[in-house]
Amino acid sequence: MASKTVRDIMNPKLLYIEEGQPLSFARKHILAFGVTAVPVLDETHRPIGVVSLRDLDRAGDEVVASATCSTVKDTDSVEEAARKLADTDFHHLVVVDAKGVAVGMVSSVDFLRALLGLEARHPKAFDEI
Repeated sequence: MASKTVRDIMNPKLLYIEEGQPLSFARKHILAFGVTAVPVLDETHRPIGVVSLRDLDRAGDEVVASATCSTVKDTDSVEEAARKLADTDFHHLVVVDAKGVAVGMVSSVDFLRALLGLEARHPKAFDEI
C-alpha cells in the first residue's frame, strides 16, 4: 500500500477569508462551519496568515492573522507533514500546491486519524458547499 499524502487527508473544500476582510466575517464562518481556523489569502490565493479561535477573542473588527502561516505541500507524505506540524505551535497547516496556491487545510486531528489508519472526516457543513 502506498503511503498517504496530505492531499488524501486534507479538506479540499477550502474555507478562507481574503486579505482585508473584517474579523467578524471570519468569526461568522468559523462558527457556522465548526472549524477552529481559516487561512487568510491574498489576491493570488496564496496564504498570508491564519485567523483562529484565539484571534476571535481580540477586540475590534480588523482582520487578525497569525504572524506566520505554516504551509505544507499537497504532495508531502502524511508522516512528513505531521512532523512539520509537530514542530510548530499550531493545530492546522494550510495546504498549497506546487505553485504555492492554497488548495486545502489539514489539522492535527486529520493527521491523528491518518496515522491510526482511520478515514478522513471533515465537518458536515462542508457537504453543503
